[in-house]
Amino acid sequence: MIEGINKIQVFKPYHSALPPLKPYFKEFWRRREFATELSKFSDKAEYLESKLGKVWLVLNPLFLAVIYYLLVTIIQGGRGQGNGFITLCHILIGLFTFYFAQNCILLGAASITSGGSLILNQAFPRSLLPLSSAISAARQFLPTIPIYILIVLVGKLLLDNTQLPGLNWNYLLLPFLFVLLVITSFGLSLLFATMNVYFRDTTKLLSYIMRIWLYASPVLWQPDMLNGWYRVILYINPLGPILSANSRIWIDGLPPTPFQLLGCIFWAVFAFLMGSYFFISREREFAVRI
Repeated sequence: MIEGINKIQVFKPYHSALPPLKPYFKEFWRRREFATELSKFSDKAEYLESKLGKVWLVLNPLFLAVIYYLLVTIIQGGRGQGNGFITLCHILIGLFTFYFAQNCILLGAASITSGGSLILNQAFPRSLLPLSSAISAARQFLPTIPIYILIVLVGKLLLDNTQLPGLNWNYLLLPFLFVLLVITSFGLSLLFATMNVYFRDTTKLLSYIMRIWLYASPVLWQPDMLNGWYRVILYINPLGPILSANSRIWIDGLPPTPFQLLGCIFWAVFAFLMGSYFFISREREFAVRI
């Protein structure tokens, strides 16, 4: 009886096709801790030489929110104190939420090409690498949640309750919206990660795409500014419904509209299915192209 036989992994060109999905997802779930540990290692490496460390996760969006607020108020010709504070809250909350999606997409898009040594030397579901990036983005997002709550509480003290309501039962919908945001962002990261394997300029173009995407999203402007058929802009944007629903809860204290909820669910399902199909059907060819 021969013992100690090592597995030999052979890489060769492969035409895109889905593998058996049940064994694939079973192996994906079995190795989920690999993505978590890789995320922890990446986070430590990123802030190793920074004295402030993860404080920058909060400071950077705060500084940008103030800058964008000044630009918006100057362009709009100035606003009253109450409206100005609400505008600042909207921009800040929108930036934190958008930056989570941006980090998830950007880190996920580069995860395959930057993980070449792992791909060449280990056999595992490659989608664990974008998942690790999504976990890292979520870890970076968590410290901003207390800032959200602080904004609402401070606003309740400074403004009339009719302008900025305090906490209510509608805030219980926020975890559900966050899950949809994670699914949408993860699905898009799978799509861009696949594109980056074939077109290495994808990550460079993404930095410009995300900047334009920010301006086209309801972050620097409020969804109520769009009327009539112009509101379609909110729904053709994968992040538009989620950002609008998020702002409606945090700023107005109201539940999302039915169209916003449908838009959030549609983009989560569509982005995940589309990204998963393109990624999984081509991942066996990644080692050849890296």
